[in-house]
Amino acid sequence: MDEKFLGTIPLRTWRWLGVNDVKASAQIEEQIIDVPDGETQILAEVNTGAENIARRIKITVGAGAKVEFISADAGSGDYSADVEIDLHGDDSAADLEAVYLGDGSRHLDFNYVIRQRGKRTKANMNVRGALNDTCDKIFRGTLDFQRGAKGSTGRELEEVIILSSGTRNRSVPLMLAAEDEVDGHHAVSVGRLDSEKIFYLMSRGLDKSEATRLIVEAAFNPVIDRIPDENLRGELLATLQRRLSNARN
Repeated sequence: MDEKFLGTIPLRTWRWLGVNDVKASAQIEEQIIDVPDGETQILAEVNTGAENIARRIKITVGAGAKVEFISADAGSGDYSADVEIDLHGDDSAADLEAVYLGDGSRHLDFNYVIRQRGKRTKANMNVRGALNDTCDKIFRGTLDFQRGAKGSTGRELEEVIILSSGTRNRSVPLMLAAEDEVDGHHAVSVGRLDSEKIFYLMSRGLDKSEATRLIVEAAFNPVIDRIPDENLRGELLATLQRRLSNARN
């Protein structure tokens, strides 16, 4: 199988980071989704498997419509996701919520783009992750305000918990604006576990592994709770608990 590029940042400035040179390690699965005018759709992608996975998902959102896209990766193989949401219609909206757990020697590659074309569109991108062992992760998150998107707003945040000094994290938040009457904000937070929280939980009888699991689960739960399928939520939580309980940190 020939390797293929999955997602790249459309600016030459970022090439020195090496984030545009990643190739998918699996056959790319493609989905094209249309959310018609006035409708609301909730879409969930959950990975708990052992195989390498690469996904490309394109979503178009019509006037007055809304999409909620929820992604959760707790697999043990390499994982790549290229998600593009096009807010084509006026007053359309997108919520992109994602969590990931990277451990072992996994390679994770996320490219999330929300393009805001219509007037008064609203975009929210909220990504939370935890990295352990020698996992190598790239995140590219783009809010793209295109000409004609007057009155549109966008928020983007990635929060990363580093559990091991052997991990490699590259986070690239990006905001593009071809329209002047827009309101956009983007940020990344990367850090180790709060030592005071760890100490408090261990003083209540938990060991460090259990304390770490509880803190990571607390960070992930607001996203996991939005997955509409109860069976998927249960499978994901069980996988996260097992993997975090076995984590070395």
